[in-house]
Amino acid sequence: MSNNSYKSIFKATTLFAGVQGINILLNLLRTKLVAIYLGPDGVGLNAIYNETKELIHETTNCGMDQSGVRNISIAHEEMQGTGDNKNLLDSIKLTRSLVALLALAGTLMCIIFSYSLSLMTFSDTEHVWGYICIAPAVGMSTIICGEMTILKGSRMIKKIAGLSTVTIIVGILTNIPLYYLYGMEGVIPAILLFNVVQMLVVMRYSYKEFPPQLCFKRSFLRAGKAMLILGGAFVLQGFMAHGARLSIQSYINNHGQLADVGLFNSTTLIITMYLGIFTSSLTADFFPRLSGCFSDLKERRLVICRQVDVLQIFTAPMLVAFLLGIHIIVPLLLSDKFTPIIPVLELALITCLVRSIAIPLQYLPLAAGDSKTYLFVDFVAYAFMVTIYVSCYNLWGLIGLGYGICAFNIIDLLWAMVYAKFKYDILPNMRNMVFYVLQTILLVGAFFVATQLTDWAYWGVGTILFLISAAISLYLFQITRKES
Repeated sequence: MSNNSYKSIFKATTLFAGVQGINILLNLLRTKLVAIYLGPDGVGLNAIYNETKELIHETTNCGMDQSGVRNISIAHEEMQGTGDNKNLLDSIKLTRSLVALLALAGTLMCIIFSYSLSLMTFSDTEHVWGYICIAPAVGMSTIICGEMTILKGSRMIKKIAGLSTVTIIVGILTNIPLYYLYGMEGVIPAILLFNVVQMLVVMRYSYKEFPPQLCFKRSFLRAGKAMLILGGAFVLQGFMAHGARLSIQSYINNHGQLADVGLFNSTTLIITMYLGIFTSSLTADFFPRLSGCFSDLKERRLVICRQVDVLQIFTAPMLVAFLLGIHIIVPLLLSDKFTPIIPVLELALITCLVRSIAIPLQYLPLAAGDSKTYLFVDFVAYAFMVTIYVSCYNLWGLIGLGYGICAFNIIDLLWAMVYAKFKYDILPNMRNMVFYVLQTILLVGAFFVATQLTDWAYWGVGTILFLISAAISLYLFQITRKES
């Protein structure tokens, strides 16, 4: 069976979807408790510290989570053909050695720039020691990232899926007691403890498959030059991604209030968590497959369009159901203090289906190893993001972020389609687009039901819309089964 057949794609997607389903239930518990013990202000503080930590981590890890996956994946493919694992083991040793040095660099950078970070994010110097304290978490994030890179590149899909569940359990066991005991003062200790335990868990999984080997000889590390050059693009991309989000959070904090940061972060967290049920397989499965067949234009078109089919089949009915149940889901996930995000989520969910098309297209420059295109594309996208979100928040406050998410999702898809067509000669096929249009019409209908109807009309019309959406997905699923 081909790795790019519908059966293979469904297998990987359903594996991660099943795991993510369990993760959703665990996150229900985790986010509920975090919301109760921290409130919007505490969630906002936690969001800013974590976003800053990720910004530094992405700046200093030299894109090893992408260039490393590509390098190890290529060596893994060679091993499959020849049976010789020497190149694979050398690639893993090189990745670990570089990651160790980069982890140290990230820790030092967080300490050195702690004063500037406090001024940038909080407009004061009261949080300097906070940033100094979370500096070790930056280095640990890089080590975690390096070990996950090894598992992804060597196609340990089941282990990766299992680790995502273990990570959430670790978060519950380490963070919640600290939030319960210390409230907002427990945010920094929780970040540190979570990273320590997660690092130990990931290392145990990875070391079991590939025992640790390091080499810091200059002649050996020189072999990683190509990875670091490609990774340099990923560094800039990571800086742009987390810099954009941190800029938005800082603007909201400085021109609004910390509680709005917590509400905004909760909105994006729920959307990411919900869509992540079916997009979680992309980095671990889709990206290595696309990289492996990228030189064949026909095959890469096939991989992209089939991945879009599978994502839409699963995602569309779930979005309709989410929109209809949002007044139950938000209090259940968080608390009554977070109900102001319901109108924001209702607007945002209308356009979330575009992510099932845009995200696979956005992997094209990564799979091609085309760092210049990758950087240019992301720079434009994040420039749009900051401009749209900040403008909408400035004009309409919290509800403006819902308009902003809507506008950005549409622009991001159009931009992804433009560069995919002109740079890589790839566009979603007619079936992808027809399915998207039909399901989006149903999402708009669900939005109308959620905002305008009540009682029996709400549930009656809503149920009909969900059943139609599910029937369309089932029809497409039957077509794809015949093509497998």
